[in-house]
Formats: sequence, structure tokens, C-alpha cells
Amino acid sequence: MKRLTRATAGTAVAAAALIGMSGTALAVTSPAPVPSTAPLHGQNLAAIQKQAAADIARRLSSLSVAINDVTNSTAISAGDKTTLLATLNNDVTGLTALGVTIANDTTAQQALTDSKTIYTGFRVYALALPQVHFAAAADTITVTVLPKLTDAQSKLAALLAGADSGKNTPAVQALMTDLGNQITAITGATTGLSATVLAYTPAQYDANHALLSPARGSLAISRNDIKTARHDVATVVADLK
Repeated sequence: MKRLTRATAGTAVAAAALIGMSGTALAVTSPAPVPSTAPLHGQNLAAIQKQAAADIARRLSSLSVAINDVTNSTAISAGDKTTLLATLNNDVTGLTALGVTIANDTTAQQALTDSKTIYTGFRVYALALPQVHFAAAADTITVTVLPKLTDAQSKLAALLAGADSGKNTPAVQALMTDLGNQITAITGATTGLSATVLAYTPAQYDANHALLSPARGSLAISRNDIKTARHDVATVVADLK
């Protein structure tokens, strides 16, 4: 029953590119984990089944919301949507079947054993739902933010090599160099990140509860680099006015 493995007139143009980046949402916040309500050994069969049914129902409700969010998302790439929806729907199928199994268990020990799979077999709150948030954040950067930063960089470079070459001071050159460095760093930190995170399984999380930490760190660093890159663009644009 475990889940299946699974960014003069030329200056105005540059300024417009900057404005286009300013509204992009980048925050990634993993959902707050639901306190564990794993059955206690002293509970009887009926109590274990009742608690398991409630735990499964809560997860099915959360999965339903996530499936709707992924389906309607404009930030998540088509490929990542396919992967996420497969994961989330497989969790729905698996948890639904597990609920039937637990309801049909005839001993407290068997119900207790099966109910533990709600946590170890699926990791809805610890892994599946965070995967949605990480994919949305990574895809927003790679599909939207980076192209806009790169476009702004290209437009500014063209202006500095042409119409505004007289304004290409050492300070402006340093900002353009830094902009390029930030773009390179962001690209390196986020390329392939969503694919890596979406490939994680409950079994891997069970073996390493810090599984998502590297991705979380990469996104945090990238958000700071994006702020720096945007500041570089804004400062150059201001210098060219």
C-alpha cells in the first residue's frame, strides 16, 4: 500500500523588464506538520480503527486541496504537474485502500501495525505536500524569474554597448558583472532541483528526515541572489536615466 516511487527608449524597455519581475512570488513554505496521533499500544481495536479513520480522512482532505492547487497552478511546469498529480493521486488511492484494510482488521495488534503505514508508507505532511511547494518555488524561478533577469541583462548590455555607452562607468560595469554572477548562481542552484525533490520517496524520508534540507537551503540562497540581481538591474536602470 505504500505510495508509488515517484525574472532614452531603450532604458524604458529595461525598466519594464524589471517591473515585470517585481511581482513574482518566490516564497516556499512547507506546510506545518500535523502533530502525530499514532495509535498507542494500549488502545483497543475500535479505538485504533476510529483514530486511523480520522487520520486518513484528514490526509485525504489535504491531498484533495493539493491536487486542485497543482491542477490550477500557473507556476508549476507541465512535467512537474504530471509527476506531482501521479504522486498525490497514488497517495489518495493507497490511503483509501489502507482505510478499508484497517476497518476490516480483527485484532488490535493488526490494526496497530497497519495504522503505522499511514505515516511510514505515505508521509503526506512531511514529504508529499512539501514537494508541491518546492516544485512551485523552483519552477517559478527557472521558468519565470531567470528568463526575466536574463532578458534584462541582455537589454542593459545592449544599451551600454550602444546608445548609453557613455554611461558605462566602472561602477555600472561592476553591477553588470555582479548581475551575471547572480544569474549563474541562481541557475546552478535551481536547475534540476524540482526533479530531484519530486523523486524522493517516503522510504527515503523514513531513512533521512533531513532529506529536504539541501533543497530548502538552495531555494533560500536563490531568493537572496534574486534580490541582489534585481537590485543590480534597478541600479543600472537608474544610472542610465
